[in-house]
Amino acid sequence: MNIVRINLYSKNIQIEPIEKDSKFYLLGSRGLTSQIVHDEVPPLCDPLGPENKLIIANGLLAGSPFPNSARTSVGAKSPLTNGIKEANVGGRGAMMLARHGIRAIVLEYQATSLHLILVDDEGIRLVDCEQYTGLGNYELHEKLRGIYGEKIGIYSIGPAGEYMMRGASVAANDLEGYPSRHAARGGLGAVMGSKKIKAIVIAPTNVSKVEVYDLIRFREVSKPFAQSLASSKKKFSIFGTAMMMKGMSSYGGLPTQNFKRGYYTEIDNISGERLHEIVTSRGGKKKLACSPTCVIRCSNLIVDKEGNHVTSSLEYETMALNGSNLMINDIDKLAQIDHFCDDVGIDTIEFGGTIGVAMDAEKIIWGDADKVLEILDKEIRYNTENGILYGNGVKNIGKILKADRVPHVKGQGISAYDPRVFKAMGATFATSPMGADHTSGAAIAGRVASQHKDYGELIDNKFKLDLSFELQVYTAILDSVGCCYFIGPSYENMEIVANALNAMYGLNLTREDVIKIGEKILRTELEFNNKAGISSELNDVPEFFRDEQSHPRELTYTFEKEELKQFWKRLEDHKY
Repeated sequence: MNIVRINLYSKNIQIEPIEKDSKFYLLGSRGLTSQIVHDEVPPLCDPLGPENKLIIANGLLAGSPFPNSARTSVGAKSPLTNGIKEANVGGRGAMMLARHGIRAIVLEYQATSLHLILVDDEGIRLVDCEQYTGLGNYELHEKLRGIYGEKIGIYSIGPAGEYMMRGASVAANDLEGYPSRHAARGGLGAVMGSKKIKAIVIAPTNVSKVEVYDLIRFREVSKPFAQSLASSKKKFSIFGTAMMMKGMSSYGGLPTQNFKRGYYTEIDNISGERLHEIVTSRGGKKKLACSPTCVIRCSNLIVDKEGNHVTSSLEYETMALNGSNLMINDIDKLAQIDHFCDDVGIDTIEFGGTIGVAMDAEKIIWGDADKVLEILDKEIRYNTENGILYGNGVKNIGKILKADRVPHVKGQGISAYDPRVFKAMGATFATSPMGADHTSGAAIAGRVASQHKDYGELIDNKFKLDLSFELQVYTAILDSVGCCYFIGPSYENMEIVANALNAMYGLNLTREDVIKIGEKILRTELEFNNKAGISSELNDVPEFFRDEQSHPRELTYTFEKEELKQFWKRLEDHKY
């Protein structure tokens, strides 16, 4: 596999083979993006300046038949947090890049005009694309498919990325061809916009350069695991992540009215069950895979009453942050919001949190979905003054409006779990190197990091710092092999990952060796953040979570600030 380095200013392209003695050899996806950012990006640089680098990387198991192993990591210094950031995404691209023999594309410096990058069997080249300036992702992808073929893989930005809005995402096309998958968190679309890269287009290749050292042994590992996942996740496949809407509300941890409450009285209108009913009755699609090799298949495709495509896929976090959080009780409106977020290229979580602060400050009426849609389609799309206000994230709008209740950590908006109720998730929000990112260690209800440990009750602090720590380590590993964390960030599954890597690369790794890789990734990220001024002193949640009780649970955030500050000392002496 190779790392492709593109100097966008000089247009020089270099191919760097990853040899066995390379420090990048056992690093893929997040592990690779974070290592390159750590080694090559000045920690105090402007995230939207020429010194930052944007890395698009696939995982150590990309191109193999391992289940759910075709995700892409996008990494850079974040314009939201000013620290290290990785956001991962499904779609077509990771598998296609791997088949071309590419582990990562590193974008360096900045182009002088808008370009796309084309990867095909003739090589890699920059193509001028000023004609695509300002296009939304839907129109852009349609035009690119018309030129380069229906089976291409695409990473792209919408107008929000071109305008370098700090909430901007990087879109990837799904298996149905829509730009519905997004590396959304951290504002990495703004970094891609700063590089003046509108899209990366990957043409299919007939001959794969992916090598599996022992395919028979590999299938002995991957096939039973894939069968187990397909069987155990059947309900998840049917209802998708949206099935968590009712559950999170019943736990009292569903963000409602800018985190003023943890339950929504009109939850039945925007539940996973209601979504399922709408999709199936209108001829939409369920049980869709977000990327090749996915066996969980939790995605959906939503059509309107006339059968026209609206969006795919409508997920829990989008529904919660733009539904209950904004008091919007109409699934069709939520589907439209998701569509326009995907089209202009903006993180649905960051956007929903931003609008929540604005509604709390009485800038917008609670539940006014039409105004929210107008902000996306008329303001952010055209970079108006209002668009700039709403496109640059939760922290930004909180500062401008002088708001008291601003749900963010380290500059990134809190996702769809109340940290007062979901104690371990609250620990992840406070301590993750990525800011308030649930995907860094998603301690949702019922999730444990080992089947042989007791992590206590959901709403109690006891053992929750350990649970968060272990999930963050295991998730870093799954991110680095390119796997969706829905397969399970657990001690037990680290043995399966070790066996898969051994079969893929002819190695003899133990579970403990794999866990050390995850710990090393986190040390790398924390070291960069310290140099960037993102120290452990910032490991905390906004004060209103400590001062205000959640309803109906009547809970507050109760981790001591000192124990959050000392959280990562576990890397020095933790034993699993």
